Amino acid sequence: MLLKIQWGLEYMDIFLIRHSEQLKLKGIKNVEESSQIENEKIILSIEGEKKAKEICKLKELNNIDTLWSSNYVRAIATSKYIAKINNIDINIDERLKEQLLDEKLKNEDGESNIEVSRRMSDFFNDLINSSNSCKSIAVISHGAAIKFYLSKFCKLNKDCELKYKD
Repeated sequence: MLLKIQWGLEYMDIFLIRHSEQLKLKGIKNVEESSQIENEKIILSIEGEKKAKEICKLKELNNIDTLWSSNYVRAIATSKYIAKINNIDINIDERLKEQLLDEKLKNEDGESNIEVSRRMSDFFNDLINSSNSCKSIAVISHGAAIKFYLSKFCKLNKDCELKYKD
């Protein structure tokens, strides 16, 4: 997804990308710290690695000034190909992490949808306000976190598709 941000006469392109396909592991339930750590370390599947290599061939991702990633291994693994083709470093920010709980639940270790949207919004506000010299930015995060952030601008229809509000 491409977000085009304008401030003054300047434009900034932000490419919001979900990490590539992860290795499917059975039996991990994210209800305690040890399983959270396991979740953070899940790698890409073989197919996920192939798709991550392919995405960097998109012409829009060949002139990236800055690259941001979640601290999860699969997000960093997706980012590495974009970083290599653009000869840039990967910046890590924990605010881009995954939302682990059912969207209606929250326990003492988890976050609500509102909290996820807020932390993602904080990240993007900081990014936009501090990246005046950057024209093209890629951000690698997780499906649920991206969905909750975009819910500020979109609504989820009955087929689970995001549709712009108004």
